[in-house]
Amino acid sequence: MESEELASLKSDVPLSRGGTPSFLKEDRSLDSESLERVYPAASVVAFDHIRLDVADIDVAERFYAEALGLSSVVRYELADRVILQMAPGGRPAGVELWQERDLVPRPHPTHHVAFRVADVPALVEHIRALGYQVVTEPYRIEQETVALVADPDRHTIELNDFLGRPTATVGAPT
Repeated sequence: MESEELASLKSDVPLSRGGTPSFLKEDRSLDSESLERVYPAASVVAFDHIRLDVADIDVAERFYAEALGLSSVVRYELADRVILQMAPGGRPAGVELWQERDLVPRPHPTHHVAFRVADVPALVEHIRALGYQVVTEPYRIEQETVALVADPDRHTIELNDFLGRPTATVGAPT
């Protein structure tokens, strides 16, 4: 059974051929036949975004663009909501900022979104200079440097250089 929210969203979103919402179609460097060879049909191929509820889409967009350097992936302006996906370089994975009439953002006290950054202390100083809240100053966990900041709606954002951690390349053999 679909949630009322999802059913409402589906009714507002244009569908592409095959009935898939057009915003779920991603420009990929591999065609569908190549994707089927790389990924089994019943598997996740990549992480795309996480939804963050916001009180003011323009204020949130300014934070994610100016403070974190994210770019717009896509923006939908519907009758009762605005949905804006932003990501590094304008390509997922990233955040989906969601402003909806009568929706009050309620960030969870322990949930957070983490971004890999080149220089944690420098980005923290940039964010502080813009007037945004630094929740936790940069600190070390073994080889990693980590800091926490808050967006305008109090969502916790982790900044991490992830040094010393293995990274995976999409489509690379595991």
